[in-house]
Amino acid sequence: MVARLERLEFRAAVSRKLKTRFGNLRRLPPDYVGERHMVIAKHLPCRSGQEWVEFEEVPEPDPSSELDEHLNIVFVASNSEVADAEVFEEVR
Repeated sequence: MVARLERLEFRAAVSRKLKTRFGNLRRLPPDYVGERHMVIAKHLPCRSGQEWVEFEEVPEPDPSSELDEHLNIVFVASNSEVADAEVFEEVR
């Protein structure tokens, strides 16, 4: 009976679809000291069937698990000029 349960649990885990989410990260100022976490600031239009969002770093420890259900692919700018640029156009 235990072996059957283990096989069923394994099948359930394998059959779950991997959900991905892509987005750029707006970081806190470089001089910020303290705990930080990431939240979704804005949902953007899908691109080629992929979910896109704008992530934002915020102060304080993470109070929720909003980001846990997805594999989040986060793009981080390497310099402040790029980080301040508007990358996406808002679609209305």
